[in-house]
Amino acid sequence: MTRNDVEEIFDVGGLLFQHFPLYEYREGQLLMAEMIRRSYEEDAIAVIEAGTGIGKSFAYLAVALFHALQNPNERSVIATSTINLQRQLVDKDIPALFAALDKECSVALAVGRANYLCIRRYVQVKEASALLAQDPTSELYRVGTWVQETSTGLFAEYPDVLSYELRSEIFCDPDLCSPQTCPYLHECFYFRARAQWTKAQIIVTNHHLLFSDARSRLESDLGYDEEHILPSYNRLIIDEAHNIEANATEFFTDMYSSKGLLHQASRIQRSSRYTPNSLIEQLAPHSEDPLGVDGIIEELAALNVEVQALDQYLLGVFSKNHYQPVLITTEHQSRLETFKELAIEVAKQGKALSRRIFEFAQRCRVPDELESRLDELVVRSNRIDSMVEVLLSFTDYGTWGEEVHWFNSERFGQDISVEVRITPLSVAPVLVEALFSKLQTVVSTSATLDLHDEFEFWAKRVGLPYNDTRPFFKETFASPFEYTTHLLLITPEDAPLPAKELEEEYLAYMSRTILEATLAAGGGALVLFTSYAMLKELRSRLSGAYEEAGLLLLSQGELDRHTLLKTFVEEHDSILFATSSFWEGVDAPGDTLRLVVITKLPFAVPSDPVFKARCDAIDAAGGGSGFFELSLKNATMKLKQGFGRLIRSSTDRGVVLILDSRIVQRRYGQFMLHSLPESFHQTGSSDSIADKIERFLFP
Repeated sequence: MTRNDVEEIFDVGGLLFQHFPLYEYREGQLLMAEMIRRSYEEDAIAVIEAGTGIGKSFAYLAVALFHALQNPNERSVIATSTINLQRQLVDKDIPALFAALDKECSVALAVGRANYLCIRRYVQVKEASALLAQDPTSELYRVGTWVQETSTGLFAEYPDVLSYELRSEIFCDPDLCSPQTCPYLHECFYFRARAQWTKAQIIVTNHHLLFSDARSRLESDLGYDEEHILPSYNRLIIDEAHNIEANATEFFTDMYSSKGLLHQASRIQRSSRYTPNSLIEQLAPHSEDPLGVDGIIEELAALNVEVQALDQYLLGVFSKNHYQPVLITTEHQSRLETFKELAIEVAKQGKALSRRIFEFAQRCRVPDELESRLDELVVRSNRIDSMVEVLLSFTDYGTWGEEVHWFNSERFGQDISVEVRITPLSVAPVLVEALFSKLQTVVSTSATLDLHDEFEFWAKRVGLPYNDTRPFFKETFASPFEYTTHLLLITPEDAPLPAKELEEEYLAYMSRTILEATLAAGGGALVLFTSYAMLKELRSRLSGAYEEAGLLLLSQGELDRHTLLKTFVEEHDSILFATSSFWEGVDAPGDTLRLVVITKLPFAVPSDPVFKARCDAIDAAGGGSGFFELSLKNATMKLKQGFGRLIRSSTDRGVVLILDSRIVQRRYGQFMLHSLPESFHQTGSSDSIADKIERFLFP
């Protein structure tokens, strides 16, 4: 691809201009495509902030397409953070762009195995639950009908809600997959999809599968010229790149979970609705060791006792800490003797169970139809072994290095599961070693990467630039939208500080102000919270008033994300209360969304152990503050995401209301405001908010 090709596509009167009647020339899109073209040509690393409306997906897709046509032996991978963007690229953007350019190449969507139905496991469940499989009212029957109709086997395309219980029995589990012996290999949905991946020159995937492939290649010492979890490839485009650090942190965390361990144990010993006979019961008649089954059951019972003992200790720790996560530092080690003893006992018992199951498997002679069940027994034992290894690593205090050690608790209904986690203090080294340094081109892009610091904050968090010799391009292409005339930013100066956000004065203010603002806008409002507890409290207080006003109130937690967003867009004057994930990925152009309320600046919870450890490391290193170098900049990046929900097209108009007076009262507030696109900004008192909204939206 040449510079002339880029201009022919993106310039005034170019191919996009000719093909799309409503297409608007955007200089930033042309310049972005040219930078990506150079990145491919010069084997560079590129970091690009593309403001809303630039059209970044067309910019990188055009380059990937031309490169594929001119280099048929090379493959590009495009990785996104959200499913919504993956589907948009595959179902909408790629077909539209290829049609406009009158060119095409093979493209495939790559998702992990757990997203697919496993035919072998489904057949096993169907045979074990023959009566349910024949009952038209049963979930298993409905899934059976779908299996006959689906061409992909992707659970995302199942037309109904699939229970966790059944999905866990029939998903394509990589550890339970034996392609060499599987009778359904040629029909397998996952392997049919993989065959398409290997033929494709452009693969669209997600961050998790990208990191899974990268980590596995690193541990197996495999280069990117070999097929692995993903096929071989040498060019990578990472969209929604502002999430790289968070997603990589989650992926590279090692974890012991009492719930997870006991789940594996129960799958060995207990039956379920869909498997009337447990693994042990199915395999027992084929064991040459009459005491083998009893021995496994004894080890499972002993393991359960040890796990419960560790659970009780950790629940005691959590109860003293209001069930918040607990960071464990070297200073705490001397006070954790009881934990260490209990954790080592769990590990010993887990290892004893693994040995017992290995011996049992060695002496088991099963018919062909039960071979997969024997494999499953060993796999579940290995998973228990891996989890207890985390406990051994955690309690081996002398080996602690650059990791974060912490306890976590997760609530599942009335039950609380305890977790012991080990997280990298920094993911930068592993990202450089496993990804950036191994590929010919890596382009990272997002609407929120630059904090007017030439990408220094984001780049440092992910390890870029990792040397001085490799070409490293970086550029911000500002949104072409007229924010100064199309967006009103309101920041009331008298909003009470959220330090005690669940106290009555604060709640009364938030209730009154949010209600007045959303009514003034006539609905069409997205209200973003940082706390689900606050969301529920405000919803409880305001639902009656909205009902009386004839406005539909939607709330995160009532429906799945897709249904919530679809309903919000279709119900023109509805109001959506949401948290965390809804700060990004919400795309509602037009009059459907005309007011975004940000209830609180999105600072990370100070008690989050990984965040705290990273802040502490910055403080300890000197030369900077954890608050200013990490907390403030992370919050600013997320604030940019929330702000960006409003203006999605050149004709959109609306209001962003920030109900956190720290943005105007604190010195750091100016840094946050400066990071946002320049807009029509008004401060003042809260009692003027409704009038300002009405005058702007309905002049």
